[in-house]
Amino acid sequence: MRWSARLTGVPWRAAPPNGAGTDEGAPAPEGVVVPSPRDPTSLATAAELLDPHKPQHLREVLNRIPAPVAVTYGPLHQLGYANRAYRELFGDRPTGLPAGEALPELGTMGVLPLMDQVIRGGRPRSVKARCILGLTGNRYYNVSCVPLGNGDTCDTRDTPVEGPPAGVLIFAAEVTDQVLAAARLREAERRQREAAVTLQRSLLPQKLDQPADLRVAATYQPGGAEAAVGGDWYDVIAIDGGRTALVIGDVMGRGLRAAAVMGQLRTAVRAYARLDLPPHEVMRLLDGLAMEIDANQIATCTYAVWDPRRRTLSYASAGHLPMLLRCPDGTILRSEEQNGPPLGTGDGLHVSHTLRLLPGTTGVLYTDGLVERRDEDIDQGLDLLARTLTGAIGAPEVICARLLRAMGVTSEHDDDVAVLAFQLPAEEGAATVRAALDSATPEV
Repeated sequence: MRWSARLTGVPWRAAPPNGAGTDEGAPAPEGVVVPSPRDPTSLATAAELLDPHKPQHLREVLNRIPAPVAVTYGPLHQLGYANRAYRELFGDRPTGLPAGEALPELGTMGVLPLMDQVIRGGRPRSVKARCILGLTGNRYYNVSCVPLGNGDTCDTRDTPVEGPPAGVLIFAAEVTDQVLAAARLREAERRQREAAVTLQRSLLPQKLDQPADLRVAATYQPGGAEAAVGGDWYDVIAIDGGRTALVIGDVMGRGLRAAAVMGQLRTAVRAYARLDLPPHEVMRLLDGLAMEIDANQIATCTYAVWDPRRRTLSYASAGHLPMLLRCPDGTILRSEEQNGPPLGTGDGLHVSHTLRLLPGTTGVLYTDGLVERRDEDIDQGLDLLARTLTGAIGAPEVICARLLRAMGVTSEHDDDVAVLAFQLPAEEGAATVRAALDSATPEV
């Protein structure tokens, strides 16, 4: 049996080896030869340098390679040779022993099963970024296992060799710099995300106003570690006449910029709410402000005002998802489909709508992270949310928790989620009829 390794287009000639395992080598049953490299530092003549078919022992060539290389033979992967770079990394290795004994580091890196696959299938196998604890400290390598064919049949391409491989050549390419650079980048992204989450949470209300005639609760769930923080926000604002403003919004984009824009819009909403303007006028002012902050940054928002004396909820939406209402009889209603454009577009064509609500009505405002999935149409998420709200009973904070759980929102969710739930206290003996639109013409 002979081992040989072949570069594309170069014929091979085998010669018996002098040994393996060291530069001088120990006796080995088989050997491999390759053409002589064009090494200008060698003492070869010009004629020899020009001859691409000059045979050389494989170990002589491999010893010039700065990357760790080892050669094993047989189904037990008996070590036949380890080059100088390999021995400098791990120390001397005894030849003739199975790789499990002679090359324990390969077992630690999970390379031994790959070598078995190479022997069985005759195809190269590789693993990436494996940590090697050598004599010089921790390093990272991509390790490739290449089948060595019998005689002249060896081929390093991804095609089976003819007949069972005679052995395996293990080659490790160092990628320590790339791995460390990627780790530094991940750490920088982690710190930036933590800063964005901290900023986002600090801009959200730490405690919601609790009107006497309206129970409210809200929750915010940032996206998982792989998702950049967005600009979701909510607010509850007490205004004149015992009324309460409910706000939900979502700034498009990710990271610190989106969180900063969100903070400015939230502050502006609190100021505009105290001007006693109808919802569509608040949307118009916010639209102009969003364009001044960043003409390329848009946001969606729903602004609603609850008037306990009239028992009405007036609202306007700037491209936001529809509000859901559960009537006392369990019927689910969606808010008016007619929406204005998102904030920051400059159109300003927003409309106010009015709903009369009955005691015991529950409403939910939310951002798209609750219902939007990459592999589903958003209408499927809206339908699931509506069905979930039908059976979600209890206080608003309980409803928020149940909606997150039913919609599959966890700490690993790939998008931010904000939910604001409000509930009118039920009255004993109240009629169980559906909420209805006010007969008044919507304000524009």
